[in-house]
Amino acid sequence: MPLSQVPAGTRVSITSLPSHPGLQRRLQSMGVRPGVEVEVLRRGKPGGILHLASGLLEFMLRHEHAAEMDVHTIAPD
Repeated sequence: MPLSQVPAGTRVSITSLPSHPGLQRRLQSMGVRPGVEVEVLRRGKPGGILHLASGLLEFMLRHEHAAEMDVHTIAPD
């Protein structure tokens, strides 16, 4: 499932990064890479920005970039 379709409050595991090399490098430098768990904190208006968290890191990602990232949902504890 693409990250862009994940509802707020859901934890996911990243399986692929966006195709843009510069964005891949930026995400990887923050520790966001395949296998990392991310939580969708908030979603902007439809087609807007996603507010994400991975550990202590919080970051924003554009909807079109999130649409290129595949994820697997993690079952709640």
